Amino acid sequence: MNQILILTKNILTEQEIQQKLQALNYEVYCSARMLETSRQQIEAMEFFKFFQYVILSETICESEIMELVPLLRKNAIRIIRKVESKVTEMDHQYLEEALIHAIISNEDSVDELRECLYALKNQRNEQSYENRKYVQLSDKVSLIRPNVLQKEVHTPEDNYQFLEVLHHLSTTETRILSILLEAGNQVVTRETICHQIWNEDVNKSHLASLSSTVTRIKTKFETTNLANKAIQTLWGKGYRINPELLDRIQKSDTLHTLVSNG
Repeated sequence: MNQILILTKNILTEQEIQQKLQALNYEVYCSARMLETSRQQIEAMEFFKFFQYVILSETICESEIMELVPLLRKNAIRIIRKVESKVTEMDHQYLEEALIHAIISNEDSVDELRECLYALKNQRNEQSYENRKYVQLSDKVSLIRPNVLQKEVHTPEDNYQFLEVLHHLSTTETRILSILLEAGNQVVTRETICHQIWNEDVNKSHLASLSSTVTRIKTKFETTNLANKAIQTLWGKGYRINPELLDRIQKSDTLHTLVSNG
């Protein structure tokens, strides 16, 4: 039997989805306490190893989702976002960037939930969804990122287009990419990047120049097969490197050297 953990702020709101999952013979554990424990980053990661799936309730706000996802990704667990009826822009972004594996709705039927969970379980063997950002499983909401669990193997030929782009980046553009690469999956504030590049107090001119430069970097990488923009803009927070680009650079000594020594 597969175990599912539902993290929520109100376990009463999860009764309907819990009953549907139990009808599919899943063992469901619903907890508000574990949500708070996880958000405080208390050492409770061993607890998540008992579950194959974790569902993040619609009672959890987006800022809290941003805190939870990096913690949950440390475990081999499928992350599912549950929504009431509509998918937010951030949920879409997380799905497309493979930070969560699926989005389900309260309105999903037992049949739709069955197909979603089955697809997640068997993603390693699914070939029919290749080159799709996500797959619509329900006429209502349900979406799934099909190839999240597959490991990509990048060949030298695959990296050629990225080498071409890196060779045509300016010194400042390469420096920005290097700063974001060093930060990994973390967001870097615009002020931090400006200070590292110009090494002086940040002013409006620096911020404007940074915005223009980041736009040029994004444009240059549009010639590659990246599914999303090379640099993600998180309004009010800063910039973060595309996880796919990060993974590709980290796995290629040549690409990593070009960025780091640029």
